[in-house]
Order: sequence, then structure tokens, then C-alpha cells
Amino acid sequence: MSILTQGTQLYGLINGTVREIECITAFNPGTAPADQIDDTCLSETNTRTYKKGLRTPGQASVTINADPKNESHYLFWQLAEQVDGGDPIQWAIGWSDGVDIEPTVQQVGSISNIEVTNGGAGYTSAPTVAITGGGGSGATATAVVDSGSVIGVTITNPGTGYTGTPTVAFTGGAGTGAAATAERSTVDELVLPNTRTWYTFQAYVSDFPFDFQGNAVVTTAATMQRSGSGVWLRKAETP
Repeated sequence: MSILTQGTQLYGLINGTVREIECITAFNPGTAPADQIDDTCLSETNTRTYKKGLRTPGQASVTINADPKNESHYLFWQLAEQVDGGDPIQWAIGWSDGVDIEPTVQQVGSISNIEVTNGGAGYTSAPTVAITGGGGSGATATAVVDSGSVIGVTITNPGTGYTGTPTVAFTGGAGTGAAATAERSTVDELVLPNTRTWYTFQAYVSDFPFDFQGNAVVTTAATMQRSGSGVWLRKAETP
């Protein structure tokens, strides 16, 4: 089933904070076509043969009715005017199937993932998960048990301040042998809820040109130079 465009929202992870660029009127993520690598034999006399090469990300475009009183519009202009450029920003387009469902931030030094390396055996209930060491604090998690083994760990609080990898231990639940390893975030990242469809990409704002026309509002068709691949994340289906 098709999805309406009304309800689309643009978010960016800017200086460690999720910011919505409010009231965009149009968005196009641009293209990223794969380069053509010539693989034609000298004996070929009719047509060339190509292999698929690296993709070359293009420019995304965002149309806005520029409002000098709107802080997000002014911020977007400031990003375009930065001299040093900085690293590309992580952006996310939220589709209309989850209006106002916003991304959150996985902060540097928090626990981003816990992977079970040994499920153990004999667990009749979920064991307690203890996360210790690593220089941080506050991380908590719960274990998921199936058929007597730990099959997963759900992070309930990612904690803060972890400079090293903490230790994960399981106690209780009447079983033994379960083991897991933790991963910590080394950069700020957007966390995109699965209750909305998303398109996310990395880009810097390259231009914010104003357009003044008679009997019209002031507009801009801002451009964003992409880096790397875009990712389309589908909304989770409810049973």
C-alpha cells in the first residue's frame, strides 16, 4: 500500500542532539549510481562490457519556506556556512506512517549491544544480568530465555561513561554456562524506533540559497552532499 508524503519529517544528529528541521516542503535524497568499470576485451568489435564499480553519492535537496524566526531553519543555514565543514551529519527522514515519532541518541560511552556467546543450559527462568567494569555506570539489561538457554539480552539502560568494555555476567535462573560480551558506542548515533519507516544517510549541508520572487514567500532549495550509502528501514509489522 502506498504512503502519503504529508507527515514526512527531517531529523539530524547535530552536536550530539536530535534536531528536526521543521516544516520542510519537499525532500529528495538524490542518487548514488554505481560507477561503470570498463571490462571490454580488445577482441570485442561491437559493444563494451562493464563491471559494477563503487557508488558515487550525489546531493540531497530540501525545500523550505525560510523563516528567520525558526531556530531550525537558522541552524540549517549555519551548517551550510561552516568554514571547516566538519564530519558528515547523520540524517533521518521519518515517513508519514509514524508522525512525530522521533529518533533518540546512542551517546558515546554507552552500551550499544550485548551479544550472547554461549547460551548455557538448564535455565528455567531468566537469569539476572550484571554489567560491571569498563569505567562507566548505570547500564542494565535483561536476559531472554528459550528452551533452557539464554538466546538474547535486551538493554534496558545503556548507561554512561564507559571508556572500556565492561564484563557481562549471568546469575540465577537455575542454569549455568551462559556468557555474553558487551559493545560500547564510540560515536554518537541516531537510534531509529521501528514504529516508523526511515531513510537515513550521512551528509554535510553544502548550500542554503534564498529565493525571492514576487507575491510569494521566501524559499530555499538547500543541498546536502551525501557520503556513503543510504539505508531504508521499514516499519515493524504488528501481528
